Amino acid sequence: MHKIRYGLAFVGGIVFSLALGSLPQGFAEEGYPEDYTPSTQAEGGRRKSLDRVFALTGYMTDKLAAAGGEKSPECYRSCLTAPFNEVLACAEANDTYATSESCETEAAQKMAACDPKCSPPDL
Repeated sequence: MHKIRYGLAFVGGIVFSLALGSLPQGFAEEGYPEDYTPSTQAEGGRRKSLDRVFALTGYMTDKLAAAGGEKSPECYRSCLTAPFNEVLACAEANDTYATSESCETEAAQKMAACDPKCSPPDL
């Protein structure tokens, strides 16, 4: 009887751990990194694509601050700046909020992939 209880407790613990492990992923919006807060469209749809740029600016600022700000490695700052420049061009080409979502999504994914220590990728 004790073996059954321990077995059920063990299986229950595994299920609980798996549920907790997948919980944060459920909060990330589709296509965006987990730690990213996507822009939102204003009531009535008045927001322009520039609001997507503002959301990315905040994300980039937070990532830089976490990596030491001006003391962060230059390669990390460059890695974050490249997608930011791309989103500016993309937002200009896709001026409406509705047509510029891919600009924000792709830039956020590229910024999330940047390594604050600029370690070479594992091959």
